[in-house]
Formats: sequence, structure tokens, C-alpha cells
Amino acid sequence: MSLPRTASIVIIGGGVVGCSIAYHLAGRGVRDVVVIERETVGSGTTSKAAGGIRAQFPTETEIRFSLEAIEVFERFEEEFGVDPGYKKIGYLFLVSDPDDLRGFEPRIALQRRLGVDVRVIAPADAKKLVPALRVDDLIAAVWGPGDGLAGPAEVTNGFAKRARQRGVTIAEGVRVTAIERAGDRVSGVTTTDGAMSAPLVINAAGPVAASVGRLAGVEIAVHPRRRHIFYTEPFPEIPGPIPLTTDRASGFYFRKELEQVLLSPGDVEDIGTDFEVPVDRAKIEEAVTKAVARVPVLEQATIAGGWAGLRPLTPDDHAIIGWAPGVQGFFLAVGFGGHGFQHSPATGRHVADWIVNGTPSMDLSLFDPGRFAQGRAKAHDQGPDAE
Repeated sequence: MSLPRTASIVIIGGGVVGCSIAYHLAGRGVRDVVVIERETVGSGTTSKAAGGIRAQFPTETEIRFSLEAIEVFERFEEEFGVDPGYKKIGYLFLVSDPDDLRGFEPRIALQRRLGVDVRVIAPADAKKLVPALRVDDLIAAVWGPGDGLAGPAEVTNGFAKRARQRGVTIAEGVRVTAIERAGDRVSGVTTTDGAMSAPLVINAAGPVAASVGRLAGVEIAVHPRRRHIFYTEPFPEIPGPIPLTTDRASGFYFRKELEQVLLSPGDVEDIGTDFEVPVDRAKIEEAVTKAVARVPVLEQATIAGGWAGLRPLTPDDHAIIGWAPGVQGFFLAVGFGGHGFQHSPATGRHVADWIVNGTPSMDLSLFDPGRFAQGRAKAHDQGPDAE
């Protein structure tokens, strides 16, 4: 399929965020939307996600994004004709530091005020949820029974399928080599499949968002970091399902995936400018050491394989959503730091509303692209942002 020569909107990035935006734009009657994906739909960061979905976030905006997304995941199969494998297995944070527990308290109060079921429970109750845990060094656990997981590939394909049915063109195996400007306004893109004029370009390029931004002369504070996830051979000694369980002290997290245990050392590594992410075999030892310390029976398990993915992080760990400063017609939906998959239904809707209506349908100032230059960004911390 050859690329059209004109479009009303070009979306760079065919991951879950780009496909959700395309689906929602087309649903609002926007014609001639084109998604450009350098590989295949969902093949980038989306394919490396662990699939977690939680409402345990530290800000009202992100909690509202989660609650909206959860409603979509609950009816996803009915709406998109794809079973995303959505399950509410819960999120369990294991806490051994009193200061860490105190840090949870204001966040839990906010989450509960917004209708999220989240509780501080005793270590013995955490062990009832996950009998294999060692809990003698814990002071508490934070339990969100409404959190869960779904399949990133299935969700992305659902958005892409419905977007195509609504008239969206999704071009795979095409790379954007330049973003054209007429003065301070975007005028189109040049790709490996030719040039295309468009008055509006959306950067949804995940870990390569910063390099895509530079094509338009915009610096974007997105820094990819590598994280590993490994899986065991079938391991019936830990019966599933169990919650996605995170050891706050070490960063290690795990859950039961069908017959296997999925586990991660929780690493966050700078990979420089190389976007290839081979598995570092040394991370297996780190993961195993952390795993056996928290779940002793895992000493009997065998690692069968694993993968490494890129988490596109920003300096304050919040996404960047909004118009790029200084370049008209260039919209950013990047820097989700591991939350892009779970927040994709809400992101797509709010971005489409903003573009079609001229203003966002809720306060998205948390994600303001100009906040870093203006020194308004503040760091937050919560959870195993591994989703």
C-alpha cells in the first residue's frame, strides 16, 4: 500500500497510544488520518509491556485516566471484537520501610476519595494473598484488588482494527525522515515512502519521541530506560493467579502468567542513544537473587527466557501531552514511562477531544509540554511502573 500524498493528521508511532488516538479521532469524524509505524503495529515498546493496569497513582489526573481506561477494558471485547484477556488480579505493594509507608498515606487518601478500592493490610494478610511470600521483614502491604492486567498486543490490534474500519490509513514499515515546516508551522512529513503534506502531526513515537521531536526542531524531555522481564518454565509450586506483587525495597516484582511466573528485577538503565535493547544476561542473576529473597520457593524454578523493553521516562515521571511549544500543528503524546498501555484508552479520547474541540475535556496541565523549561515539574514516586 502506497502512502497517500496528503492527510488531515499524521500520527507518528503505531503503538497502543498512536492507534488509540487514531481510533478516537476517526470516531469524531476526522477524515484522512494516517498512522506511520516504522515496524509493525504494536511492535515497539507496547510489545514489551507487562500489561499491568492500576488505579494506584499519585495524582488525580492519572487516577482519572486509570478509572476511565478500566471501564474501557471491562467492555473491550464487546466494543472492539477482541478479547484482551482482562483480569482483575490486583496489585500488591510490599512495604518494609516506615518512611515508605508514610509516603503512601496521602496517595491512598486521594485514591480512596476518587473511588479507588485500596487498603493497607498486615503482612500476614499479604501472605494469605500470596502464600509463597516471605513477610517477616515487612511492616505492611498496600493492596488494590481492582487493579489487574490485559494483553497489550490484543488491545493495540483492537484499536488498529477499528481505526482502519473507520477509514484510518496505517502504514507499516515506513520511517519518518523529516518533519516539514513552513515558518513556525508544521506542513507535512517526509518518509521512506515519499512526502506527505499535513497541517497537523502527532508525535506518539514512544521511546524515540525525542528524536522525532528533533525532526521538527523541538527538544522533548523523554529519556528511554531499559527494563528486563523474565519468565520461568511452568511452575505449579506457586498456584495462580496471584496479584502483581512488588517488593518496594528492592524493586523486584512478579506475577503468575498462566503456568509460568513472570518476574523483573525492576531495573531502570540508561541505554544512551542506541534503541536496540538486547537482554543483559547479568540481569537474570539480579532478578533471581531478589526473587529468592522475597519468594524462597522460586529457588526451585528455572528461567526459560525473557526480554528487555524501553520505558520512555520524563524528569518528573509524568507523560507529556499537548501542543509542542514554538511549533504550530505539532502535538505531543509521549513519555508515558511504562503507563502508556494502561492509559491508552483515556489518552486517545482526551487527545481527540482536544484536537477536535480546541480544548481538552479535562484539566491536563499535569502533562504540559512546557513544564520542564518553566521549572514547574516535580518528581513523584509510586509503584513498579512496569506496565
